[in-house]
Amino acid sequence: MKSRNLLVVYDDSFYNGLGGNNIAKNSFGNVIDFFRYYKFDVYNIDDYISKGNGLSDIDILLTTDDVSQNDIDEQPKLSIIFALSEIYSQDKINSINKDIVTDNVEFKNKNCDYLNQLDGEMKVTYKGENFHLYGNYVRQFVDYAGWQPFISYEDFVIGLEKENNNKKFYYLGLLNTYSSFYFSACDNEYFLKRIIGDAIGGVQKEFHFQSEVTFSNHVIKYEESYVTRDLSQIKGDHIIYIDNDKLLKKGFYYDELPSPYDNLNRFLSESFKRIIHLNQEIIKNLYNFKNYGNEYGVLLLKGLNFDGVLPPTPSDILHYPDRGNFYGELWLAMISEFLGYAVGYSQEKNGNIFQNLVPNIKKEFLLSSESSKKELDFHTEIAFHPLMCDYVLLYCLRQDHEKNAKTFISSAKMMLRDLSLREIQILFEPLFMTGIDYSYGSPNGVKGNGPLISILYGNPSDPYMIYDLDLMKGLNAEAEFVLDKLKKIANKHKYWVTLEAGDLLIIDNNRCVHGRSEFIPRYDGQDRWLLRTCALTDIKQASSDILEESRVINTRFII
Repeated sequence: MKSRNLLVVYDDSFYNGLGGNNIAKNSFGNVIDFFRYYKFDVYNIDDYISKGNGLSDIDILLTTDDVSQNDIDEQPKLSIIFALSEIYSQDKINSINKDIVTDNVEFKNKNCDYLNQLDGEMKVTYKGENFHLYGNYVRQFVDYAGWQPFISYEDFVIGLEKENNNKKFYYLGLLNTYSSFYFSACDNEYFLKRIIGDAIGGVQKEFHFQSEVTFSNHVIKYEESYVTRDLSQIKGDHIIYIDNDKLLKKGFYYDELPSPYDNLNRFLSESFKRIIHLNQEIIKNLYNFKNYGNEYGVLLLKGLNFDGVLPPTPSDILHYPDRGNFYGELWLAMISEFLGYAVGYSQEKNGNIFQNLVPNIKKEFLLSSESSKKELDFHTEIAFHPLMCDYVLLYCLRQDHEKNAKTFISSAKMMLRDLSLREIQILFEPLFMTGIDYSYGSPNGVKGNGPLISILYGNPSDPYMIYDLDLMKGLNAEAEFVLDKLKKIANKHKYWVTLEAGDLLIIDNNRCVHGRSEFIPRYDGQDRWLLRTCALTDIKQASSDILEESRVINTRFII
């Protein structure tokens, strides 16, 4: 860049009231990082003004049509205003955009004659030149008195400009085109460079971007200080401490429950009803985790341990010794039914809803939950399954002898920080073959004999993830490269918990991957013993594969 560093100030106050997963927020953040990458001096407007600076000294202001721009005399040299896709109340209208009426651009659905969609490819005309863009929630300007159209797509006006008191204004309907999923698509980045470069030409002459440098291939560096990796030692909304003595006094455990192994449906129903005994703060935390997730993608409940003698750890996963109560199953059932529906899979532990996880001397080195001397690397639970569970719940009855067995996780939200926008786009494409688990009939460790999938899906600012390090492969060299990089990133953002008796770990199977370290069993009746339950948020999709009044999914695989 041949120029002094221009001053760019951004107003992100429109974030207030937006959900944490809002695409506009993600897109606006990418545009800000774009300016940082190209060595502009970038400041938040509140920080900038708090130091006594005036708006008229700003070279470029990045803002939206939800922010007031009424004071013409105090305008920056250039304002770039992004039209948001949301509908705002009349009190948000101001002197700059009071005559503007916008609407969504609708794209014909290529796969269906009677549907339109809000994202698609565009051949955009700008200054007589055509650009191939991929747009998402593009805004068209329907009425725009006092403005001049300067960017168009077919008959839609998607960019306006005007000058007022020697101050320039650009009004763009393309904000969400710069979300993490779309930024590197087609000509999107080149087009942004072209518009910004031309706009800055009116502020400072002899300006250009380096054509050989591409922001979307760049990974933004986040400074990291030493961080604790043990989730139980980190304060935050990922951990809940249960006062079990108080629950005992409130009668939480008084009414006898039917056996979950004799009358499952009644047990699930009766267990779920007991959630009313939890205090409102705990229910609020569960609700927020279910609907919004958190930084780690897990929720750890501590303190659910009970007095009494625990029988020896079974050597057979299908043997359920009498423990004198079903308190572990009660908590698994209650939380699973709050999150969705407790389910089992016919190929896993005979379809049991509450599954023993215990070491098996014959399977120590297999890719199986019955292994012990082989680490289970990062994976999404049954990533290959069309009815993949949404949550995995682990309740610890007995810790391993050396207290070394770790359940580790890595969240999609954290992993995004070390990916370029181009790499994120690749992960959103169906370029990966996952493998079918050993317990579902596949030979141990075979990669790529499952379905073709994308690793990331959903909202690009807070995506869901399907990933199995041991069983997945990419379809081409670029996909393999990103897959290998994802392994390194997952380990970089690795957190763990050493489950103790009375701990219940809830894993969001869509937001994080998990694994388990090696441990040494003794087969003396005192080995590690967990109970596991899976939960599905929408059981309707599984109805054709579930027998009547059952919770067991019977999907069959041809291998």
